[in-house]
Amino acid sequence: MAQTGAGTFRAVLEDELSWRRDEVRNLRNLRPPEGSRPQLQESHRRALIVMLYAHLEGFARFVFEQYAVAINGLRLSIKEAKPQLSAACLDDRFRGYRSSATSDPYDPHGNRARQVMKDAELIQAILDMQLKYVNVPVDIVSSVESNLSPVVLRRNLALLALDDTGFHKFASALEGLLKLRNNIAHGKWLSLPSDPAFRKLEDRIFDLCETLMRAVYESVRDEAYRR
Repeated sequence: MAQTGAGTFRAVLEDELSWRRDEVRNLRNLRPPEGSRPQLQESHRRALIVMLYAHLEGFARFVFEQYAVAINGLRLSIKEAKPQLSAACLDDRFRGYRSSATSDPYDPHGNRARQVMKDAELIQAILDMQLKYVNVPVDIVSSVESNLSPVVLRRNLALLALDDTGFHKFASALEGLLKLRNNIAHGKWLSLPSDPAFRKLEDRIFDLCETLMRAVYESVRDEAYRR
């Protein structure tokens, strides 16, 4: 992709991150004044945690979607693209292939024959794909399933052939935020982080967003999606 195209791509991501960061900051600045009821202070912190997670998940989905759309627009052949991208194109096929064959009560010994058919169907899907351009399924590679956990984040990075080594250091912060958000969503009582602790968590989460944005931008700039 041309440098001007990569620059425009990054600008779109930066604009997306900017408004999300501003919204979290604005909500944080609305904190109740000192001396307010403890319940009011806690309600504000709970809202901040939920909003912070929402913006992390929303930004991650946006970045993955934009990257997948950009790759699809290049009309790469299977031979040109990283093998992970080809695998992502067949994700639904692979899921069906990995699932155990449903047993047939009228043919208890037919499982081996059904496995042969599954093998043949997968081979045919791979052969058919060689005649097409890479078309990464946007909904699959940007999915956060029920939550954006470190496992889901790394899976999406792998599907898009993005290096995940720079993301290991954020695992504990992401897990901590996700646990807090889920407990709040389920109406559980919990000990909430203090204002300084929340600011530290907020900075860490937006550092994660910056790292994700940079990884995707550099891949577009350097055409790292190619073999």
